[in-house]
This record gives sequence, C-alpha cells and structure tokens, in this order.
Amino acid sequence: MSDKEEILTEMVEMIGAMARLDFSRRLDIEITNEPINLIAFGLNMLSEELENNIVIRSNLEEINSNLEKFSYTVAHDIKSPLNSSKGIISLIEDEVKQYNNQGLNEYIEILKNINDRTRSMIQGILEYSKSNATNITMTSIDLNDICTKLARDYILKKEIHFSIEEDMPTLVYNESALIQILSNLISNAIKFNDKEICEISIFCKERAFDYMICVQDNGPGIGKQNMKFIFDLFENLQSINEDSTGIGLTIVKKIIMEMNGEIWVESSLGEGSKFFFTIPKSTPLVQEKSPKHSHTFNSK
Repeated sequence: MSDKEEILTEMVEMIGAMARLDFSRRLDIEITNEPINLIAFGLNMLSEELENNIVIRSNLEEINSNLEKFSYTVAHDIKSPLNSSKGIISLIEDEVKQYNNQGLNEYIEILKNINDRTRSMIQGILEYSKSNATNITMTSIDLNDICTKLARDYILKKEIHFSIEEDMPTLVYNESALIQILSNLISNAIKFNDKEICEISIFCKERAFDYMICVQDNGPGIGKQNMKFIFDLFENLQSINEDSTGIGLTIVKKIIMEMNGEIWVESSLGEGSKFFFTIPKSTPLVQEKSPKHSHTFNSK
C-alpha cells in the first residue's frame, strides 16, 4: 500500500470516528504542498477544534448547573423571611385597623401586594431553576394589566410619573419571567434616575413575528463606550450606587434569550434610555385590538 493510499485509509477511518463524535484521532503526516497532505492537515485542525469546543461546552454546562443549584438554594432560603414578613404585615394591619387611617391602610395594602408578588417571583425562580426553556409553563398574559400592577408597586418610592400604553396585546409567555424582566428594567430606571421627576413610559409594538416591548426613562442615559457592557455579569455603570450588583440586566438578558427573544438598548448621555426586548409570537391574538391610547398616573 502506497503512502497516499495509507493516508486515505486513515482519513476515512478518522472521518468515521468524527461521525461518531470521537474527535481524539490525529493523522500523523508531514506538512507539504501535496493536496492530500494539506487536506489531512485541515482535517487534523478541524478535529482538534471540535474537541476543544466539546471541552469548553462541557465546562460551561458544569458552571451553568452549579449556578442553577446556587439560584435554587438562595431562592429557597429567601422564602422563609418573606413568609415571616407576610405574618408581620398581617399583625400590623390588625393593629392599625382601630385608627381608620385611609392612607396607612393603602400603604399596608401595597406592602401586601409587593410581598405577594415577591413570593410569587421567588417561587418562579425555584421553578425556573428546575426547568429549562422547553418545559417552562406558558400562560396567556394581559400585558397592560401586569405593567399597571407593577407601576403601582413603585409609585411610593419617589416622584415618579408612569405612562403606560393602553390596549397592549395579550401575550403567551411565562408570567414569572415577564414580571422579573419588567421589574428589573423599571427598578433600574428609578434607581439611576437623576431628575426631579422620574418619567417612565412602557409601550409595545406588534411586528411580523414578535412583540417589541419598550421601557423608556428620562434618566442620565448611557454613553456609547458603555453600551456593550451593560448586560455583562456584575457590570454596574454607576458604581456610586453601592446597592446595585449589576446582575439584574444579566438575568434579564438570560431569560429573554432562553425564551428565543432579543434585548437591546438605545441611549445617549443626558437623553435617557430605551430598553427594548422581544417576545416571539407563539400563538395568534384572540382578538384584534382597537386603536391605541395611553393613560398616566403619578406618585403624588
């Protein structure tokens, strides 16, 4: 058997091994200008690259598995103090009933709603950590209703003006995931706002294959040099805010990407920011929506 025939035989055997996902083989050749040697050299490089990618993927899967276990443990531990706080809120509610203070009663009701929503979100994280994108529970969600309820949870924090588009569509999505996405975007808009009145607008645009949702603010904006970093883990553009870990937008991006959506930001320094994300159309709308209007409400 000639050298060329021997190399050809080894190449066929190597390609067969690669088809079985065995990328450990290498052809023992000399690098020359012979076409068959160049092909064999290329085959070696391809096999080596595929083997390295498998190792990297294996390591990433191990890291992701550890992160999921960590998030499950943290979420599980948070449930206990949340349950305790619910009991304390109930005790406070019983104590203040005798004073018949309408304002105080409203504050307690908001606290109860926030507690219930947080407990629901934690439960969602627990479910999410045990699931993947193929078996997450999908439900029909009234986008306008969710945005309005979330806005009411935030209006006591400072001077805030929300503008929420009416007649937004009903979507098919995971409710806990959508609440977490919107909560993070709204919280960031409030946390980093540098104006006397924080202006937040939420609107949705129907497109051919998805719905594009936008959370817009009138904050300080983001410079072009920082735009590509804002979704990185632990990246916090305003380090003066020690309460911010920078993990929120990373979680948001992870959720959206795993649900086959996209997220991006449009912003300029001094001109506020627009955070866009998409939700794929998994089912058609039940009914056509009338021409869009909007309504507003303030914290004061």
